[in-house]
Amino acid sequence: MELINLLPQAVIEIQFDGTLLFANWHSRKLFGYSIDDDVVGKVNVFQHVIPEDRERIADGIGKMAAGKNGRPPEITAVRKDGSTFPAIVYANLIMTSGNPVGVRVIVADISDKKEIEEAYKALVDHSLQGLVIVQDGRFVFVNDFFVRNCGFTREELLALPFDDMWQMIHPEDRELVMNMHKNLLTGAMTKAPVIEYRVFVKGHEGLEMRWVSDYGTRIEYRGRPAVQTALVDITERKLSEMAILESERRYRDLAELLPQGVFEADMKGRIIYVNRSVLDMFGIVSGDFGADTMIADTLVLKDRDRAERGVKRVLAGEKVMAGEYTCVRKDGTTFPAMILANAIIKDGKPDGIRGVIVDITVRKEMNRKLEESEARYRTLFNSTGTATVLSDEDMNIVLANQNFYRLSGYSTDTELKFTDLIHSDDLNFMVDCHRRRRIDPGSVPRSYEFRFRRADGAIRNAFLTVGMIPGTKRSVASIIDITELKQAQEELRKKTFSLEEANSALRVLLKQRDEDKADLEKNILTNLKEVVLPFLDKLKVQNLNASQLNILAVIEENLKEIMSPFLKNISYNYARLTPREIEILLLVKEGRSTKEISRIIHTSERTIDFQRNSIRKKLGISNSKVNLRTFIMNKEGSL
Repeated sequence: MELINLLPQAVIEIQFDGTLLFANWHSRKLFGYSIDDDVVGKVNVFQHVIPEDRERIADGIGKMAAGKNGRPPEITAVRKDGSTFPAIVYANLIMTSGNPVGVRVIVADISDKKEIEEAYKALVDHSLQGLVIVQDGRFVFVNDFFVRNCGFTREELLALPFDDMWQMIHPEDRELVMNMHKNLLTGAMTKAPVIEYRVFVKGHEGLEMRWVSDYGTRIEYRGRPAVQTALVDITERKLSEMAILESERRYRDLAELLPQGVFEADMKGRIIYVNRSVLDMFGIVSGDFGADTMIADTLVLKDRDRAERGVKRVLAGEKVMAGEYTCVRKDGTTFPAMILANAIIKDGKPDGIRGVIVDITVRKEMNRKLEESEARYRTLFNSTGTATVLSDEDMNIVLANQNFYRLSGYSTDTELKFTDLIHSDDLNFMVDCHRRRRIDPGSVPRSYEFRFRRADGAIRNAFLTVGMIPGTKRSVASIIDITELKQAQEELRKKTFSLEEANSALRVLLKQRDEDKADLEKNILTNLKEVVLPFLDKLKVQNLNASQLNILAVIEENLKEIMSPFLKNISYNYARLTPREIEILLLVKEGRSTKEISRIIHTSERTIDFQRNSIRKKLGISNSKVNLRTFIMNKEGSL
């Protein structure tokens, strides 16, 4: 017993009912007793175990008595002062004469071990990774993080049957994961390579798919092989990777559609990608550039060093490489191209270059033709017979020909605005036209006169014609000095005025002559009709012989001949008119109004209207809307 008292473990012996038979010194100290305390036969050891563990201890002792070995139980022991500590109990039977009479127990305080286990459990439960142990195709351990993120309860996970557990893995990835577990459990590997696969978790709207990264290791769990796995949710990363891949695919698809050439090269300038347009430019019908084709290899010799320096500058941090180069096609012919490129950045560092190549053959030809056209334009501009200027949006004169400088009196090196040439009274109008012309050219006049101010201050009259240059904010204007023309126009105006005055006087005289002539004709006709002819009619009814009648006829014929110049060969219809009606008819023919006729022959207007209606009846136009004067003029001509 002395030896047992010296052991560092707590050793006690008890009866099957728990009565204490022996306790060494260490056990007394462990449970809070002194060496001198009288405890043998007076203390029931079961009282030093928490109630929840007593039945398990009693059951274990019963199994030992029956000859069955079990796993040493872990219990919570209770000291004399009521405090508790975790302990593991190792027990065997005390045999006397071949019969069990009690139990010898070694009690080990495992407080330190429990603290380590609790710390490890806390670490596992608070891990930002899902930690699981799979044994026999089922979950036997899942940490809190895994439970929170998979959407199932711990109880549901631990109760999942073999097949249901594998259903949590995407069908396309299931075989990969099952093979990894098989290789670990069979010993083909002890630590699996990291694999990535898809799993299903519970979400707000049913099952959701997530991507995980699996770090699997073979372990012994409760004496048997198992697979411990750390799972990291990599869904966001995978989505980003897929988005990048999709973006890259769209970029490639778009690049293939572009009419411009698109290329990529590595850090050494080796071409690693070109689109269809590049192949077409270089005359490559099928295949691609060679595997080791450098950017410089596609250029003529004199451009290669410059291109290589440009690539190095871009990779060293220069923003853009840009320049014109001469490229060499597959058949050896060349073409001019504009190349623009910048660095491909990955993880914050240059990883190559990406660029655009544009065949500028057409542009070069257009530039050549444009230069020729510009030369012709300048020749024409300077050769035109009028002062011609080109103005920008701010009315600065950007180009002028020699005629302009001769007209304005300024030297060719003088910087001018068009406003310097405008008289102050015309300035607002012309500035407004200049502004509106750039908005809507049709809203302002294209040509107008203004007063032109020369360098010496002299004011000249000028005629301006201006138009916009298509596609620009610039306008071109021609200026003609019309000072002498304006002076000549003024002289002509004055002479015209004098002539008009003379014409007015002549018209008055002619009018008076016409009136006198009309009066004379009227008097002659009236006298003949009213005085002479009536007497001839009376003579006809007298008893005249044939000779007398012949004489009378000759007289009448001669009188009518005398009247004919005044009547202007009046038709036979007019013979039915009375002398007064003929008089009125002649005045109507002159364009006289009813009022004027009334005044001339001293008769009321009403009478004149009556006689006009009578005339219309006799002429057969009473029911017609035709104008009386127009009718007479058309039929006989003007008197």
